Amino acid sequence: MKLLAFSDVHLDAKFGWATREVARRQRQRLRDGVTWAFEQARQEGAAAVLIGGDLFEQELVSPDTVEFLRRTFERSGLQVLAAPGNHDYADTESPYRRIDWPDNVHIFRETHFTSKHLADDVTIWGAAHRKPADTPGFFDDGFQVEGSGTHIAVFHGEERNAAFQAQYRHAPFESDQIAAAGFDHAVVGHSHKPADRPTWTRLGSLERLKFNEGYGNAVVLEAENGEVKRRRLDPRPPALHSLTVDLTEAESGDEARKRIGKALDGLAGAARVRLIGEPDNLHLHTEDFDAALFEPHEGIDQVLVDTSDLTSPYDLDQIEDEPTVRGMFVRRVRGADLDRETERIVLLAGLRALDDRDIGVLDELRMAGIDEDFSDDQPLDVPADGAAA
Repeated sequence: MKLLAFSDVHLDAKFGWATREVARRQRQRLRDGVTWAFEQARQEGAAAVLIGGDLFEQELVSPDTVEFLRRTFERSGLQVLAAPGNHDYADTESPYRRIDWPDNVHIFRETHFTSKHLADDVTIWGAAHRKPADTPGFFDDGFQVEGSGTHIAVFHGEERNAAFQAQYRHAPFESDQIAAAGFDHAVVGHSHKPADRPTWTRLGSLERLKFNEGYGNAVVLEAENGEVKRRRLDPRPPALHSLTVDLTEAESGDEARKRIGKALDGLAGAARVRLIGEPDNLHLHTEDFDAALFEPHEGIDQVLVDTSDLTSPYDLDQIEDEPTVRGMFVRRVRGADLDRETERIVLLAGLRALDDRDIGVLDELRMAGIDEDFSDDQPLDVPADGAAA
């Protein structure tokens, strides 16, 4: 018998970092992931779909999402067995208890393992969370399977780790408890990072839910004569990307944005870009990299830019305190009540000249019409050397 398993979809998640439209698209992608998983189950010839918890966000789930799930489950024609997790916990207000699910859907609603017998002498065991935290371990009562055939567990829980001393609040378990309880295999939700163990499978989230976070994919199980073989399907392309772009020697905001744009080529969804390096541009700010300033990239919905790791080639505060021509120059420019971009270009041109570096940036000065802003009454000539003032 073939089974397909997935978990941690988190339908109706907030995506608080996103614009309203981008958040809507991300939530739609989560739905598309569920649709994709059931399509894979049909293509694989699976007899049942196992869901390892956190299918949706209990506090956020909409009636429309619940109807989407009910309709998807029913139309699949497959057995659907779901073990509620700590985000879609099966309390009295849960859709798992309030909705009249189709006959092909079985929700494990008890806080201890109960069973559902399938064909070919395969039995699925599952248990539920009924609250968002502090669910005891499902194995801690000494549970043992009963009956012959192949026994597979599906549940939502966190693995205890002897090297990690922590307070476990979500149905903790130890790896060896699974085989000791008599299971031939287990599929487990909760951690979004997938892992394949000898007797159990950590499914991982079906989609990437946070920037720079691992995610899993659907898993096909083949059960026969007490043996369970596991095969992971290729994951869906992520819609959240974390990139690092080096701006060393970038001489303008335009050049920096072009470097970021090149890194975004071929991607779809939203991206968080961490900028590093020591650009020649003195004042790079997050607003300099607003998505509206990028040339359109097909498929990219939103770009978040982190400039906190950029290193300026000049410490302006330190230079301003120097009893030197450099210090005098920086003090006069900063005190000239210039707009930020003009101040940036003037400082860059002057300090680069003092360092005997190329001052091609003066072309930007002329393009910006800065020459018109300075009369003979307010000279801001670039000093000829770094002699003390």
